[in-house]
Amino acid sequence: MTFKNYLLLTLCLSAWVAPLAAQETPYFKASIGLNIIDNSNQSSRGFWGIEDVAFESPLALGVDYQANDQWSFGVNTSFNTLKELGERSKFFGMNADANYYIVKAEGRNFIDFYGIMGAGFYTAFDNTGITVNPGLGFNYWFLETVGVNLTAKANFEVNSGAPEVQNFYQYSFGVIFRMGENF
Repeated sequence: MTFKNYLLLTLCLSAWVAPLAAQETPYFKASIGLNIIDNSNQSSRGFWGIEDVAFESPLALGVDYQANDQWSFGVNTSFNTLKELGERSKFFGMNADANYYIVKAEGRNFIDFYGIMGAGFYTAFDNTGITVNPGLGFNYWFLETVGVNLTAKANFEVNSGAPEVQNFYQYSFGVIFRMGENF
C-alpha cells in the first residue's frame, strides 16, 4: 500500500467520524514527554533486548483533537538516538493517530483508557520508513486540565526503510494539558 493510499484511507475515516464530533464541543490536548524506542527485533542477544532500548535524546511531542467523548485524533512526533550494530543515528518519527476511548466520558472521572490506530513515518540511518501503529494509551488527570499520559505502540514497517530499524516498539510518558472546558 502506498502513502497516497494511506492518506486516502485517513481522509475517508475522518469524513466518517466527523459527524460524531457534532455531539459535543470539541477541544485540544497537548503533551510533552519522553519516549523509549525498543528496536530489539531480530538483532537482540540479551534479556528482552534491553541493550537495544533507545533513551539517549528522548523527546516526545503531541497534539490531539478531542472530537467527542469517544474519539480523538492526533499528531505525535518523537526524537531519539538509535544505536544499532555499533552505529549511531538520529531518529525522527511522526504519526497521525485515531484514538478510541474504551470507557465513555460518563463512566470516567479522571482516567482515560484508549486504543490507538495510526500511521506514520520515521527517518533513521539515512533512510525513511512508513509504519502502521496500533497501540494503547492511558491518561490520569490529577487536575482538571493537567494529567499524565502513557502510551505504548507497535510500529510495523510497511515498506523497506532502514534495515537497522524495521519493526519496533515505542513507549512514551509525559504531561498532558487539556485546552478546553469539556471532559
